[in-house]
Amino acid sequence: MRPMPPKLLRRLVVAPLVALVEAALIVASPALLLLAAVLSPIFGGARPLRMAVIVLAFAAHHLAATLACLGLWLASGFGARGGSESMQRAHYAVLRWFVAGVYRPIVRLARVEVSVSASPAAEDALAATGRPVLVLSRHAGEGDTLLVIHELLCRRDRGPRVVMHERLRLDPLIDVLGDRLPNRFVDPRGGDTEVEIAAMAEELDARAALVIFPEGGNVTEERRLKSIERLDRAGHTEQAGWARGMRHVSAPRPGGTLAAVESAPEIDVVVMGHVGFPTGLGEVWRLMPEPQTIEVRLWHEPRSAIPTDHHERIDWLFGWWRRLDAWVDERERARRDAPGTGASSPA
Repeated sequence: MRPMPPKLLRRLVVAPLVALVEAALIVASPALLLLAAVLSPIFGGARPLRMAVIVLAFAAHHLAATLACLGLWLASGFGARGGSESMQRAHYAVLRWFVAGVYRPIVRLARVEVSVSASPAAEDALAATGRPVLVLSRHAGEGDTLLVIHELLCRRDRGPRVVMHERLRLDPLIDVLGDRLPNRFVDPRGGDTEVEIAAMAEELDARAALVIFPEGGNVTEERRLKSIERLDRAGHTEQAGWARGMRHVSAPRPGGTLAAVESAPEIDVVVMGHVGFPTGLGEVWRLMPEPQTIEVRLWHEPRSAIPTDHHERIDWLFGWWRRLDAWVDERERARRDAPGTGASSPA
């Protein structure tokens, strides 16, 4: 993997190139939409036209949000006041506008209904105004990160804080907002992710939501099997057995979760599960004309229920992931048995 271009190169070369491509798409949008409309009867379900509108909406919002960040940089005295409370609020406002603006056309044009259910305790934890939360989410399917951020930022008015792969810096908007808001970029090959998560947990304010995907990436069968092999090689026989029994999720990597729990002693935990996401872009294309449903479930775990012993905390996390796997299995069975219900859905 090639090294990440330095910040100056990303700002002066990569960002303008991406903006130029997006501007070109917007200028060419009438011709692109006409072409998509002509091709739609061939593919059925107006797939090309739906996809074209989604792509153009993303490009327009991405370009506008990137330019807004440039304006905020100028307004902050070329970044000198970027860390002020008012500038933090302004950048979160840009992120909220972008996420909502991308989310809406995807849901409408892909004909997706998002159904969210939460335990009363989870609702209370997310609504509490004076306490941050740790959100542990399943990571499976195209677009689930967008759903998680939308749920927290747009529906719950929480400021999400995320540890991201450094390759995402190649997206100028993620690069800028990732730096100016309290997120972290890491290189999983050599970076100390646990240290970064611990630092984030120590800095959480009252409205923050620290987001962790314990599986480490979108779940695939290959990744699930590798997680079992990793546990076997490390001699964690019991946990490997638990992982073999989980059909829909990968064994969680406990390091990041435990670092957050240890560094934020008062934090409550919200576990987020979901079903209905497609496994790849091919499935997105295939399912697009049909109505789809994404189900989201939120559970709450009070701090008092989290064990204090390190090894017991690992077992606690595996226990939640086994529970999550059982819920996904139950919902997948119900969806298969329900007439006219899509087995997976893009968002």
